Amino acid sequence: MENIDQIKAKYFDGEATETEMQELLDWIKQAPENEKELFQEKDIWDATALNNNQRQFDEEKEYQRFNTHLQSKQKIVIPNWIKVAAMLVVALVAGWFIRGEINQTPNFNSSAEIKEIVVPKGQTSQVFLADGTRIWLNSDTKMEVPATFTGKTREVSLQGEAFFDVAKDKKHPFIVKTKKQTIEVLGTSFNLRAYNGENIQTTLNEGRIKLNSEKGEVILAPNQQSILDMATGKLAVKKVNTNFYDSWKEGRYEFVNENLFEVFKLVERWYDVEISYNSSDFKDMYFSGVIRRNKSVLHFLQLLDLSVSIDYKIDGDKISIKKQ
Repeated sequence: MENIDQIKAKYFDGEATETEMQELLDWIKQAPENEKELFQEKDIWDATALNNNQRQFDEEKEYQRFNTHLQSKQKIVIPNWIKVAAMLVVALVAGWFIRGEINQTPNFNSSAEIKEIVVPKGQTSQVFLADGTRIWLNSDTKMEVPATFTGKTREVSLQGEAFFDVAKDKKHPFIVKTKKQTIEVLGTSFNLRAYNGENIQTTLNEGRIKLNSEKGEVILAPNQQSILDMATGKLAVKKVNTNFYDSWKEGRYEFVNENLFEVFKLVERWYDVEISYNSSDFKDMYFSGVIRRNKSVLHFLQLLDLSVSIDYKIDGDKISIKKQ
């Protein structure tokens, strides 16, 4: 029999044989701790694997793959615990979306003509406008929309992060206003990150958008991203994989060589925590991996520890991190 760690590695890579899968199953049945160990390691492997193959993750498909491996010619019976585990995964994911629609409904503060939509830290939400536009709002975001669109344009303002799937209307351009930048579209989809005190990041999925800032006008094409430097007003454009910038609306963040300081900011908003650290410990460091909303912040800390050895302390919603 192979070493169990070797079999686990083959399973993670999708190369385990039916015999090895049965051996892995037998090992899991020996103790509850083995089951927990396997799926914790699998989750971490999935997250860190993104840096190598930019894989997309789907818990249900992963279970189906595991299920298929177990369907050997001897008709191996799948134990109830595996079925229950799969049901729990589906329930957790479904529960997150339900909360997004019910418990995480944003607050509307109505004035005479403008509604302010506020999404607190640790939450996300969706908004459907009367014109057919669909908007996903990320944590710690505020958006102002008129009670009804009037005039020649459809205008909203944003502070925070949102993904826009704009309904087409050639006669009434859709305008998104942020501090120092205005975006004009007719019908398209794009992600916009515009938090106070941070550079503005605009990532285009489909269509074309026109950006206006103090330094002039820029047209973005699909798979392009612009970064507006709030200090200098300089606007830089580059080609990107858009999946890494809008995956948050599906309940996960996918990072590939992301500046660690920026990752800390996103983690704080997503999990509604406060992270303290010595900036000199993590200067010029980058992070690759996947974090999910249905996981606790502890999952991120474990992933980070794989990249750089750290000590951390969790006290309620306050987290201190030190480099070993």
